[in-house]
Amino acid sequence: MTSGKKSGRWMAVGVLALFCGTAGAEVGGALLPAAGAEVVDRTVAVVNSHLVTWSDLDEQMRFEALENQRPLKDLTEADRRTAFDHLVQDWLLRDQMQGTLPASEADVDTRITAIRSTWSTVPNVEDDDAKWAATLDRYGLSPQELRSLVASQLEVLRFLELRVRPLVQVSRQEVDDYYANTLAPQVRAQGQSPAPEDEVSVKIRELLEEQKMNDEMEKWLNTLRAQGRVRILWDGVR
Repeated sequence: MTSGKKSGRWMAVGVLALFCGTAGAEVGGALLPAAGAEVVDRTVAVVNSHLVTWSDLDEQMRFEALENQRPLKDLTEADRRTAFDHLVQDWLLRDQMQGTLPASEADVDTRITAIRSTWSTVPNVEDDDAKWAATLDRYGLSPQELRSLVASQLEVLRFLELRVRPLVQVSRQEVDDYYANTLAPQVRAQGQSPAPEDEVSVKIRELLEEQKMNDEMEKWLNTLRAQGRVRILWDGVR
């Protein structure tokens, strides 16, 4: 959801006629048009005052498939609904993100490098650069569009972290309980001896903080969904 784009979160390489009769790759019994297909765009939902278009949904599905190394032909209706939920969630969050600083170029580069690594390609290696370019082309995303997608993703994640992190506290007792009641029994069940608690307490604390962060994020997002206005104009995303 690049700031300033009026038609939705992210614009696709080619505008989408998602799950309608335009020639393209089959997706979950419907059609995801080939990159560059010129089809009339249309609105599938309105989130508060923001339009979510077919092209937004198309690009979100392509981006998530790229991140997860999912072939486009394997995407399902469940993937479509998940991508739509993410678009709705991000618009609800964007409305709370007044004054948030944009993601830095360095952070965007780091995230793209991480995505590339899952495809076993390394930046600035000629053969790998060619493979990566071909991968992006296969998923219908230009390098510039990928940077925009990643920057938006990082901005939302950073905002969530800043909003929720102060609410999360993990006590020493919680660390002790996790070690005694969860970690140690799991390790022993595998026929191994657990490491002393003081050697793993930092990792346990980080794990518990992450779990609590996720719980707090979900609570807040549920509140935003309840307070927000989401009008669905296409049954395919219900």
